[in-house]
Amino acid sequence: MTKTIRLIAPDWQGGNKQAYYFGAELLSWLAPKNDNQKEIKLGIEQPQKEELQKENGVIAQSAVKDNVNMAAEAIAEEVPDKIITFGGNCLVSQAPFDYLHGKYGKELGVVWIDSHPDVSTPEVYHHEHAMVLGNLLGAGDPELSKDVKHPFHPNSFYYVGMQKPNEQEVQLLEDLQLNYSVQGKESFKVKDIQKWINENGFTKIAVHLDLDVLDPALFRSLYFSEPGVTEFPSESGKMTPEELLNILTGIFKENDVVGLTVAEFLPWDDINLKNTLSALDIFK
Repeated sequence: MTKTIRLIAPDWQGGNKQAYYFGAELLSWLAPKNDNQKEIKLGIEQPQKEELQKENGVIAQSAVKDNVNMAAEAIAEEVPDKIITFGGNCLVSQAPFDYLHGKYGKELGVVWIDSHPDVSTPEVYHHEHAMVLGNLLGAGDPELSKDVKHPFHPNSFYYVGMQKPNEQEVQLLEDLQLNYSVQGKESFKVKDIQKWINENGFTKIAVHLDLDVLDPALFRSLYFSEPGVTEFPSESGKMTPEELLNILTGIFKENDVVGLTVAEFLPWDDINLKNTLSALDIFK
């Protein structure tokens, strides 16, 4: 019997936004329930008022390292065949995908649905969630990547929905020998993804879904929709919810998907309402 676990990983330190914590909890509630899938919530420290400090060029490096190791230990204890992960920021894919690569080896291909490449380094960017794919390749943040037990080959990744990377990211992508293309609305094609899967002979697939691949004008619970913020350091996604549904259902229909991460859910309106209700004495 196939064993599937649901991992709630409310890592907020990796992106230095407290909203990630509640986002992960809400995602786990929104997702369809299945009594046959054990749900594990990592004991990640709840957001605090204190400002997070930079360590070795990375915000809260020790905390995010502890969070990744906590996830790895929980997964190792369960020994699952499939893992559903609710984040939190993009970093939450590190431990599940490392485990799945150890389990399935060269059979495993990764579809990385994201508007950003996630191959940064501490010299380029200071938040760990921008380094996770690099970490999985044995690059990225040296302190986090050394915890990856089963580093991937660059050919194991297929980017979907990437927007124009900056000059430093372009160089990193080239150095890591990662294939990619900047994708506009005409580029979201399931058949291209399946062609890549078939050509490489992958029999198991892990899907990393960063919700910021969506157009913030059409889906508001995103980094690029934060109330009161008008300038962002990178480009937002261009995908419609309908296109994303088509891509995901196409992947799941044709393949054995053993890993699914849903990350970067930032439900600003829900958080504001939660804070409003929390201030009322009648609930105390």
